[in-house]
Amino acid sequence: MKIGKLNFKALEIDARTSIAADLTDEEARGIYAYEFTDGTWYVGKSIDVRDRHVQHMHEYKDMEPPLHAKTMYWAVVRGDDQQLDYAESAAIAWFESRGYSLRNVMKTGRPRGNMEVVVDTGAGWGVPIPWERGRLPESTRPYSYEEQPKMRERFEKLKKREDYSLVIATLARFVRNTIPAPADTAGTLWVVTALPSTPGRLCCISCQNVETLVLFKENTFGQVAPWGFVNTKPNDDLLIPDPNALGAMDMQIGFYENLRNCLSYGFAGIGTMCDAFSSRLMLDCCYRVNSELMRKGPAMFRRAHNPYLAEAIIEEASKESTWSVEVPSLKVSRDLLTAAEQLDFVGIEEVEPLEAGA
Repeated sequence: MKIGKLNFKALEIDARTSIAADLTDEEARGIYAYEFTDGTWYVGKSIDVRDRHVQHMHEYKDMEPPLHAKTMYWAVVRGDDQQLDYAESAAIAWFESRGYSLRNVMKTGRPRGNMEVVVDTGAGWGVPIPWERGRLPESTRPYSYEEQPKMRERFEKLKKREDYSLVIATLARFVRNTIPAPADTAGTLWVVTALPSTPGRLCCISCQNVETLVLFKENTFGQVAPWGFVNTKPNDDLLIPDPNALGAMDMQIGFYENLRNCLSYGFAGIGTMCDAFSSRLMLDCCYRVNSELMRKGPAMFRRAHNPYLAEAIIEEASKESTWSVEVPSLKVSRDLLTAAEQLDFVGIEEVEPLEAGA
């Protein structure tokens, strides 16, 4: 098997612990891919795969149920650690682009593959994070938090704004339709800030370590007219909503190391953004981002979480309906990542207008 410049050879291991006799010292540094008996795969890197293999086999044996690796594909990588990291990313992208179900959590657009996943919130319970928005789980417990005077002060300041009701309506529609079990996951798998220290920001929703929705206090002309952007990904059919149909002012490729191939829709006013969240396809594309990030684990900006704003959002979201308005869509062409030079982002080529809701 060949992936770019990586030449993989197969080792039939059938869950055996040691491969020390299969590889020399010169062959032990590189990229490996396990094929498991349940049809899933795992891709990794190591400076000495013989030692790493022993660790993996013990980990898999202790899983419930145990995981059995039947074949390991191995490719030697010369060069420094950065080249080894690039090679791993290229291999993950290759497997993923060809429909393999990867167990990898990082460096992949489908963390934990196609498996049913319950993510530990770190608060004593787990929450299922499905890929399909139609299976979005409801909250199972009331939202609770400890008092934080500084966060309350920021929230009260936000509430005094004339546009507060529109801000809450926009955030609530987004959370209601794109965040799994929002009361169960608030402050753990997703966080929201209110008047953060970042200049110009009104509030921000983040999952894992990526902002997925950002609202600003004023526009680039200095007018007090809140605006913002939301990060999306194409759905499984590579469809995205036509930005013109949504009233978006632009659509750009987002540059996030932990969220490849995302598209950021910018809105000159948050009222327009709120209206955009009436689109089924827009919500699907927003959920594609949130689910990917939440399947990677807890949010990294939990200290910045404002529980008072989260409570207001969750309360308003409980009044919201689900939405299924159809809008014209675009087809996105996808470049396959097969070499280190292509690792950063999938390019967005010419987009082809389709029928509404196609």
